Amino acid sequence: MTKLMTLIFFILTFNASATTFDGVVFSDTVKVDGKDLVLNGIGIRKATFLKIKVYYGGLYLEKKTKDPSLFLNSTSPKQIIMQFVREVDAKKLRDGFIEGMEAANKNHDSLKSSLDKFNAQLTDVVKNDVITITFHTDGVVVNVKGKISEKIMGADFSKALLNIWFTNPRDENLKLGLLGQ
Repeated sequence: MTKLMTLIFFILTFNASATTFDGVVFSDTVKVDGKDLVLNGIGIRKATFLKIKVYYGGLYLEKKTKDPSLFLNSTSPKQIIMQFVREVDAKKLRDGFIEGMEAANKNHDSLKSSLDKFNAQLTDVVKNDVITITFHTDGVVVNVKGKISEKIMGADFSKALLNIWFTNPRDENLKLGLLGQ
């Protein structure tokens, strides 16, 4: 009986601390740099004119907001979790980040070296793979399918990479979802 009660408690606790969107589960909080970040919103990245679902993204911030200028200019940690619902080869992922960086940042040429280091971490992904990007004040750490990169240094790179989702985004509906709208 005690084991059953423990299992029920665990299930209720787990369900209370997660959000499910179209069957994809995101934790309500994550810890980064000793700080609890909350799930701000969940969006769906769709590609091509057919609007094919590629990944569900979750944005984590210290405090929920619908205004990206409040966190883009902040030095607090942030995190984006990308849960893939289809296969994407590494070249397409890398090309997507290059295109996003160019669209979102006027100074993208000066960040090429950092973006190359970031893109070198990307590999082919399949359904249910996860990429986690953690934005620190002084750089970015990427976790691709459980393999964590060294920090790619640069506050300017950290902000520029995060801009991809919010400044001239390739998918406006993904942006709105991440902002909880």
